[in-house]
Amino acid sequence: MRIPVNGTPEFAGLYQSLNTNDELYKELDALLEALAENPKLGDLISFEKIPKSLKKKYPDLDNLLRAEVNRNWRLLYTLVGWPENKTVYVLMAMSHKEYDQLFGY
Repeated sequence: MRIPVNGTPEFAGLYQSLNTNDELYKELDALLEALAENPKLGDLISFEKIPKSLKKKYPDLDNLLRAEVNRNWRLLYTLVGWPENKTVYVLMAMSHKEYDQLFGY
């Protein structure tokens, strides 16, 4: 069953700024399609490991998943409206380096 995939304005700005011929755009687009079919495709991040900055920015955040876009990019998303109104909500896409900094690695 296909479910909606939405995103933050921050993610939308990045996604829409990419050229549709750009490899990153194509990889993000394919991942978003895959998430619509299988929303639990990503790796669940334990609540204790979610950075405080994300908890502060998104106070209702109660789950966070990470999906690899490619070797150098990560996508962070949450699942909302479970079980009745299931939606994938993309918070951000970032380089692996930015991801490591966010999580303090």
